[in-house]
Amino acid sequence: MQKKVLAAMAFTMFSSMTLFAHEFFVAPREVKDYKAGDEVKLDALSTHYFIKGEEIEEPSSVNLVRVLQDGKITPLALTANKDRLLYETSYKLQSDSPAVVLGERAGGFYCLTTDGYFDGTKKQAEAAGVTIAKSIYFSKLSKTYLNPKSGDKSFKEPLKQIFEIVPLTNPADITVGKSGKFQVLYDGKPFANADIFATYDKFDPNTENAYALKSKTDKNGVATFKFGNKGIWLVRVNYHKPSTKPDVDEDDINAIVVFRVK
Repeated sequence: MQKKVLAAMAFTMFSSMTLFAHEFFVAPREVKDYKAGDEVKLDALSTHYFIKGEEIEEPSSVNLVRVLQDGKITPLALTANKDRLLYETSYKLQSDSPAVVLGERAGGFYCLTTDGYFDGTKKQAEAAGVTIAKSIYFSKLSKTYLNPKSGDKSFKEPLKQIFEIVPLTNPADITVGKSGKFQVLYDGKPFANADIFATYDKFDPNTENAYALKSKTDKNGVATFKFGNKGIWLVRVNYHKPSTKPDVDEDDINAIVVFRVK
C-alpha cells in the first residue's frame, strides 16, 4: 500500500474512523457441519463489509493465519484473489475435534492529519511535510471456531492473544433465539466497560460497518448477545491506548471472534 494523504474527511470524523477501520478476520467459505478429512476453504478478509473482501493488503506477510487443532498449530499459506479482493486458503481437518483458526494482521502505521490521514509512520509523514495530529500503530487479531462440539470445554480457554474475545457459551450450542456470553481479555485480564459489537453475514453486506447488535462489557469483561438469525456471526471489540513505541502516540488494537449460529 503506497503512502498517501487523503483529504476526504474532516478531522472531527477521525474518532469514528479509527474505531471502525478495516476489520481483519477469517471466515469459512461454506456454512455447514465439518468432519475429519474435510477440506475447509477459508477467506482472510480486510474489509468494512460483512462478509466480502474490500482490499488486498500488501505485503501479504502481514496477514498470519494458523489453525489450532488437537494441540497442534498449523500455519496456512495465503493466496491473493484479486477478483474477490481477499486472501484464500484451506485446511484439512485432521480429526473430528474442535479447531480454531487464529488470524493476525500484524502491525501497521498511519497518522491522523488536519486534512485526512497519512499511510505511514510519523517520520515519513514529517518528511512529506504533513501536519500531524496523532500517530497510530494498529494490530488486529481474530479467532474462528470451525467445528465446535457440544460438551467440549476447550472453547473457554484463552489462546494467549494480547487482546482476545473468549466465548463463555459453547459456540456449538448457540442457535437462533439463544444468547451467548463472551469475555474480553487484554493481556489476560478482564477488559471492562468496552463497547462491543456483533453482526452476521446477511445483515447488511452493502453498508460499511453495519453491526446488528451492540453491548458493553461489565466489570468482569463480559457481554451477552441474543442471536436472532442463522449464519456466520462475528463479535468485535477495539482498544485505544497510549503507546510506548518510539514516535507513536496511540496503539489501536482490534479483536474479533467468528462462529456459526444454526
